[in-house]
Amino acid sequence: MYNQNVELRHLRYFVAVAQELHFSRAAEKLQIAQPPLSQQIRQLERALGVRLFERNHHSVALTNAGQVFLEEARLILEQVEHALSRVKDAQQGLAGWLDIGYITSMGTTTIIPDILAIYRQRFPAVEIRLRKVNIQDQLQAIQTQQIQVGFITYPLEIPAELDSVVVERIPLVAVFAQQHPLALQASVPIRSLINEPFIFCQRQISHSFYDRIIQLCGFSPRITQEVPDIHMQLGLVAANLGISIVPASSAAIRNHGIVYRPLADLDADCTIETVLVWRRKDISPLVQEFLAIAQEVLGQSKNTTIGVKYSRA
Repeated sequence: MYNQNVELRHLRYFVAVAQELHFSRAAEKLQIAQPPLSQQIRQLERALGVRLFERNHHSVALTNAGQVFLEEARLILEQVEHALSRVKDAQQGLAGWLDIGYITSMGTTTIIPDILAIYRQRFPAVEIRLRKVNIQDQLQAIQTQQIQVGFITYPLEIPAELDSVVVERIPLVAVFAQQHPLALQASVPIRSLINEPFIFCQRQISHSFYDRIIQLCGFSPRITQEVPDIHMQLGLVAANLGISIVPASSAAIRNHGIVYRPLADLDADCTIETVLVWRRKDISPLVQEFLAIAQEVLGQSKNTTIGVKYSRA
């Protein structure tokens, strides 16, 4: 049980005397007078109920109990110094935990790994915890500070207390099994897909992506399969169970038996946006440093527009 009569100053004084084995030299090292130091050591011994030093007019020596206590006291003081250092690092954004949300229906993206790689390199003591969360739950988690930042796709509405920036725009493409008749075309008109069976990720995972498809296509796709992730989505397409529309970056996912074709009758703005979201009033150094690195990566990217924010309803 913790003895409230033992304080950190007692440990520091004890370690100084144990190292010097001389009260006057220890007092000088601690920059205090010798009588108060002796008084503090006596208080410590009374609190512990043991003698820590054998004293006489000529020498000071540690008792057996003192030798054991010295080892433990040093560990405690080292831990306190470590805690103080961690607190300072956390205040500067150099340590702590950064919880980042993402969604499964993004396909593959290059800019998010680029941001994370640079952040990890510059802030190795910060633990990055990635959390797979659907869009609506992710926005709520940011509002309630369960996660600090999130990557989502084309939100229809972002809560007023959140800020956002587009970090990546990726063209949409159609994906077919190799034996599908439309796979032979160099590009595919969107209207030619009206009667096709579609395979998408589950709507509750990313309903805004589905809404985006309806907006671009001008019709509601006939969905025959809803799957938990894009790997299953592409696998079912390869099995010729249906077709799909995915971000062009999904082509980086190796999957035999499928082909990607551009959508012929969509304009250049027909993309899916990856958006970085955070709480506007979040002044955490961790978040601010992450946003600064994201902005730096955006500035180096040729495939994104910096600072494009969504208007709020």
